Amino acid sequence: MQLGDLQMTNFSENAKEITERLASEAIMMDPKNIESLGTIMNLLDELTAACRWADQSVLVDLVVGIKGITEKLVLNEHPDPAKGEDGIQQGLCLVQKALAETGSDVGQYCSDEIRAFLGEVTGTKVPMDVSETVEGSPHSETESELQRGVAEEGNSQSVDLSQDRDILESFVMESLESLDTIEVNVLSLEQDPENVEVMNAIFRPFHTIKGGAGFLNLPDINHFAHEVETLLDDARTQKLMIDERITDLILDAVDLMKEMMTHVKESVEAGIVKDVDFGLDAFLDRLRHVHTGNKQDESKETTGEKDGNSRIQTGEILIKKGLASKHDISSALEKQAESGQKLGEILMASKKITARDMAGVLREQKKAQSSQPTRETREVSQSFVKVDTQKLDSVVDMVGELVITQAMLGKDIERLASQDNKVYSTLSQLSRITSDLQRTSMSLRMVAIRQTFQKMTRLVRDLSKKSGKSVSLEMVGEDTEIDRTMVDDIYDPLVHMVRNAIDHGIENPDARKAAGKPEKGQITLKAYHKGGNIVIQISEDGKGLDREKIVRRAVEKGLISSGTNMSDYEVHNLIFQPGFSTAETITDVSGRGVGMDVVKRGVENLRGKVEVVSEKGKGTTVLMKLPLTLAVIDGIMVRAGDRDFIIPTFSVLESLCPDKADCSKVVDQGEMIKIRDSLHPLVRLHEIFGFEPRSRNPWEGILVVAESDGNRKCILVDELLGKQEVVIKSLGCSLRNAKGMAGGAILADGRVGLILDMPGLFELSEN
Repeated sequence: MQLGDLQMTNFSENAKEITERLASEAIMMDPKNIESLGTIMNLLDELTAACRWADQSVLVDLVVGIKGITEKLVLNEHPDPAKGEDGIQQGLCLVQKALAETGSDVGQYCSDEIRAFLGEVTGTKVPMDVSETVEGSPHSETESELQRGVAEEGNSQSVDLSQDRDILESFVMESLESLDTIEVNVLSLEQDPENVEVMNAIFRPFHTIKGGAGFLNLPDINHFAHEVETLLDDARTQKLMIDERITDLILDAVDLMKEMMTHVKESVEAGIVKDVDFGLDAFLDRLRHVHTGNKQDESKETTGEKDGNSRIQTGEILIKKGLASKHDISSALEKQAESGQKLGEILMASKKITARDMAGVLREQKKAQSSQPTRETREVSQSFVKVDTQKLDSVVDMVGELVITQAMLGKDIERLASQDNKVYSTLSQLSRITSDLQRTSMSLRMVAIRQTFQKMTRLVRDLSKKSGKSVSLEMVGEDTEIDRTMVDDIYDPLVHMVRNAIDHGIENPDARKAAGKPEKGQITLKAYHKGGNIVIQISEDGKGLDREKIVRRAVEKGLISSGTNMSDYEVHNLIFQPGFSTAETITDVSGRGVGMDVVKRGVENLRGKVEVVSEKGKGTTVLMKLPLTLAVIDGIMVRAGDRDFIIPTFSVLESLCPDKADCSKVVDQGEMIKIRDSLHPLVRLHEIFGFEPRSRNPWEGILVVAESDGNRKCILVDELLGKQEVVIKSLGCSLRNAKGMAGGAILADGRVGLILDMPGLFELSEN
């Protein structure tokens, strides 16, 4: 290899590495974050030096142009930060394209595009036409080539697996999160179509996705995001009226984009790209048809065509306020074209408006400009590091082992510590440190429930339209944190309950009006902490549960003989029985009786419980009570015989030593304990798990009153050892589904304690 070839090879490898780092930084770039922009500036300096060393004059000019845009963003001098961000991404895309070629001057392969780009950046004209348009929207030459590539490839999405896998995965993850926020904002926009802040919040994620897809050579996603962005940009500039048809289109675009992103994710994980027909061309045709068919009148009558944006806003505000007619504005614009005077001056001179009117318009314009949202409307950025979930779980497990070992150590040297103050002080400090470490590591598993709640917003909107009912959703406590392993598991129960609330609970508008209620129904999702648990509450103001109807259907199904002696709580909880439904007709939303039993089973699998409270004619509330975490449980330590057990604290009501007179046997019901005029069945652990007890008579031992699904029973034990947080350990595959056992825990003395599962234990005691 000749010296020149070697130099070019070294340059190409070095430049590609720097450009990849730049691409990664640019995807996550925040124009308001000086630190982020500073990193990009430093990398651009490195790239400039490399290009100069290799005598790549065209690339030097290109990188210097990109740096100029970045400097304007740093100095807050760029007129449109979003376009500045787009310019940086477009410039880096050209750098990547040039570096993909070989030769002595790689910049020559796309020199025309580079000159066009630099012309746009510097504001100077270039001797070529780069304003090719698609459906009236300006695109750079690079974007036009991408569009031609998409047209040639058809509907099959192109995924370039030669890209860096970590960057691709990060891009997909960030994009999917952004798409979830878009859904929520679209629904807000539907309620307030003129809210510019919400519109910008929808526009930005599509803009970011477009830029990232361009870097990562995903032309289909890039083109699709660009077309949606074009539509949104027209809506931002009030060229497009926002109505239900447009919001439906944006939501459908979000769904399609999610499918395409998921395909990229699956392709990266499998290492193979499968052809998938997403129907992209058909959707783009639909998008353009809606786009062109729903634009506002852009004639001189209202906008003055080529007039500046300030003139358009002035005329629109005056017409909107009723201060001037369309004819007045049109005439004034014609005079303006001849004289060059300001629109307001012409209208005031002709006595069409007063100075006070014009001052009000100017104040409104200023207010609109100052209210333009920036990236500060996002959540406050925090320093964070993305960690693989398996590594996080490993850390939590090791901290759990550390807590166990610390407790065992404290037990072993308890006598020595009581005699030596220094040992006692050191042991106490170790205990505090391990407790704080455990608390911190457990908090790493916690995530806000907001994203799960936000998914329900779209569901409520779609189901209310399908059912012909008017329903609004209120969310409370979205910042409440829950164990990340529960987030996916509670999604299906939430979906089932929201479906039932709309289909069975909320009445149609006429029925609500006849009942003296607002025509629009209300569903409330609420999350909060209570008693060491997280409670997720789903409430609706519908017709409530019909006790008589539930009892009648339960009798028909043979679930009960009669409901005479049943409380409302017991009757209402019959809806959680498998196959139970009071629906007269089956719809595509619900009615088959396969919903609420899924809810109960799913919550119980998370060691939680479900309760339902309802009042006929006023609505129903369903409560899901879940443990804060699946890794640690707060329990009451008890001993029966030579065995130690942990009873979950949320199941324990009280403990007591009964009198002999309160213990009796009831025909067909077994041993019963009388507590405050109520009889509770007795559960003997030694009979269920097969060991020798110390106390066989209830009045010689201690009774722990526990509750599960509204049922209360007394558990006979020999000792209460105290309350303690224990790290849950799996019992292994062979005992995973064993009834009555939720897991095990290593205790301070090294012994293993069995964590009791109340629903399973109660079931075993009845056999």
